[in-house]
Amino acid sequence: MPFKLVYYSQQDPPWKNDILGFGDPSDTIGRVGCALTSLAMLLSGHGYPETPKSLNQKLKNLNGFVGAGIRWGVVSQIYPNVTLKAFIPCSTSDAPLAQIDAAITAGQPAIVQVDYSNEPGIQTHWVLLYGKKGDDYLMLDPWPYQTDITKEDLLMKRYAQGKTLKRAISHVILFEAYGSGGPISTPSSGQPDTSSASTGGPVARVKDSVVWGLNIRSSVDISSTANVVATVPAGTQLTLLELDGPSRIGAINQWVRVRTPQGQEGFAAAWYLENVQGAETPPAPVPMTEPAPGPVSEPPVSTPETPATPGIPSEPGTPSTPVESPKEDKLIVVVSSAVGTSGLRLRKIASKGGALLTVLKAGTRLTVLEPTKKAKAKIGKVNQWLYVRTPDNQRGYVGAEYVTLP
Repeated sequence: MPFKLVYYSQQDPPWKNDILGFGDPSDTIGRVGCALTSLAMLLSGHGYPETPKSLNQKLKNLNGFVGAGIRWGVVSQIYPNVTLKAFIPCSTSDAPLAQIDAAITAGQPAIVQVDYSNEPGIQTHWVLLYGKKGDDYLMLDPWPYQTDITKEDLLMKRYAQGKTLKRAISHVILFEAYGSGGPISTPSSGQPDTSSASTGGPVARVKDSVVWGLNIRSSVDISSTANVVATVPAGTQLTLLELDGPSRIGAINQWVRVRTPQGQEGFAAAWYLENVQGAETPPAPVPMTEPAPGPVSEPPVSTPETPATPGIPSEPGTPSTPVESPKEDKLIVVVSSAVGTSGLRLRKIASKGGALLTVLKAGTRLTVLEPTKKAKAKIGKVNQWLYVRTPDNQRGYVGAEYVTLP
C-alpha cells in the first residue's frame, strides 16, 4: 500500500490543550506536540488512522513517554508492523541525506528535527519529510503554516537558518511500515516522486541458478503458494524497499521487501539474490533496539525460496522442515535477565514486524534449531536472530542479544 498524505496541525482544537505525555501542565500538544503530530501523520499515511489525541493516549497507556518526550520504540507495541529502524542525532554532524532519500524512495517518510529560529542554539521543531525536490525536501509541518497537502511546502524555505540542507536537519527518526511502500505521490505532479533516485533505489538481481524462477510473496508464510503475487525469472533486477535490504542480500533465512519491474511488491528470499555491481547502496541505518526484539525471517522450504540440494531441482509450493542439523546435539540458550519483566518476544519471522508467538520469561531455556557454530557467533549481538524451540515446542525467532549460554 503506498503512503498517502494526511495532514494534522498540533494547533487543532480537539487536542491542542491536551497535556503531551506525562509532561508539565504547560506541555500541551499545541505548544510542544510537533513530534507527536508528525508521528500521527506518518502512521495515518501508512493506513493506521491516528490523531495526535488518540496517539497521545495510546502511548501513555504503554508508558511511551519520558515526561513529554516520546519513547519512539513503543510505537511497535501499538502497531507491530511499524518498526523503528533508525534514531540518528546529528546536531553536531552532517545529516544522513542518502539514508533519508533511500527511505523516502521506499515509501517510508522520515521524521526530522529542525531549528525554527535563527537565535543561538537549536530551537527544536519536528516535521515529516515525504519527498525530494532538487536540493530540498517536501514536508508536512505540524505547525500550521501550510495545511493544504495539494500545495508544496519545502523545508529549506522555512527552516534553513542560513545552513546547508545537511546541516539544517539535527535529528532523524526512521520507521519502516511493513506492507506499505513504493513511491509517494507529490502535490506538484499527483504522481509518485522518483527524483530522489534515478534507479528507484538500491537493486538486487535474481541469481542465474534460480532456473525455476523466484516467488515474490505478500508475506513470508511459505506453507502454500496462495500468497505468491509474482514469479520472476533468473536475472531479474528487483528494487529493494527496505533501508537495510542491501545488507541482507545473499543471507540464508533472510527476506527482503522488493518491487518487480512490473510494479508488484512483496517479499523475496534474500539467499536467491545477489547485489548488482555499481548499484546504489545506502548506508546502513543506526538501529534503536529495546528488550523486546521483533520478527525474523522464516526458515526456508523446498520452494523457490529454499536453497536447493545440488542436482535436485526445487519445486514451487512444496514445503519442508526448517534447516536443522540432526548430527549434533542442539545448543541450549537461556533468556537473559536483561529483558526484565517485559520478557523476550518469540516471533514468527526474523523481523520486528513479524507476528508475535509468545513472550518468554527471563531464565527460560531454549533449544537452538540452527548449526551450533553459527548460533554461538550470534549470541549477545545486536540485530542478530536465533531460530529456537521453546519448552512447549513452539518454534520461532528471538533476538540473539537477549540470550546467554547456560
